This record gives sequence, C-alpha cells and structure tokens, in this order.
Amino acid sequence: MLPGRLLTLNNAKSQHQPLPSAFLMQPSTTPTPNSPSSVTFAVLGTPVPQGSMRAYNSRIVANNAESLASWRSDVAAAAHRHKPVGWDIYAAVSLRCEFVFPRPLSHYGTGKNAGKLKDSAPVHYTKTPDLDKTVRGVADAIGDAVARVLLHNDSQIVSIYATKRYQTDDFLGAIITVTALD
Repeated sequence: MLPGRLLTLNNAKSQHQPLPSAFLMQPSTTPTPNSPSSVTFAVLGTPVPQGSMRAYNSRIVANNAESLASWRSDVAAAAHRHKPVGWDIYAAVSLRCEFVFPRPLSHYGTGKNAGKLKDSAPVHYTKTPDLDKTVRGVADAIGDAVARVLLHNDSQIVSIYATKRYQTDDFLGAIITVTALD
C-alpha cells in the first residue's frame, strides 16, 4: 500500500505487547472514541523516516523528501480529521506510535508451504528505518509550525512510547495516540 490512503479506526487491526503500567493510554487494539484529552488515529502505508539530509548547491534536502512529504501530509490529515472538539494545542502530550512494516517474501515458505511463515523468520522488526527517525516524522507532522494540527510545537511531547513490528494481518502503516497530560 502506498502512503496517501487513510484508514478509519474501525478497520484498524493491531497486535502489540501490553504497555507498561506507567503508560496510561488505550491499547491500539481497542480504540475508544476520541475525547478532548486523547486522540487515536491510523494512517495506511509504509511509515517513512525523517532524519537523513543531503546538500544540493546551497539547499539542504531530506534524502527521501518526496515520500516523507507525502507521509507527513497523510499523518497531518488523519490527525486533523480525528482531532476532538476542544483540543488544546498548547498542552503537554504523550505520544504513542505503533509502526507496522511488511514482511519480505523470503520469510515465507514456497510450494506447499507458500504463505506459511518459516521457523527461521525473525519475530522482531530490526531493519531500517530507525524507530527514532520514524517517530520524528510523525511528531513533526502533528506539530508542524505551519499546520499546528495537534500541537503548537513538537517540543510539547514529554513522553514517547513507540514500537515497530512486522505486519500480521492486512494493516500496514501506523497507529498513533496523542494524549494531553494534566
């Protein structure tokens, strides 16, 4: 799936480890209606990292500028669409992101075992992109200086819980929860 397609939460499926008790956010597998203090939304497509830059003449441009711009636009659009009435864009927030990436075909058997995951297939997604760079793209999208979708500035994010995993169902993308803190 390509960035640019959004998914409503009713269709989002996710499997993740329970959050430590220090994180009092709703798990993404049981989304609840958004309230003025929390918003959860899903974005379809392969998550895109933000971080690496290249210099062209006198300009500095992200290596993946085109796909990053599309991903950030999708995240901002989903955040805007699910933004609760009365949301305080100046509040300190906690950010929770679950990034879901596709498994390579080499993780699956062939012939009569086609579609069956090999025993040697890794459990955890340890490939690029780096988790911190992927979170950075989301944080900048919801706290962009121009759009200010959910935040006035992404420096208002005071805690982050993020995971990345392989796809286990039809969902590919990110499930994002932003919770305003008291």
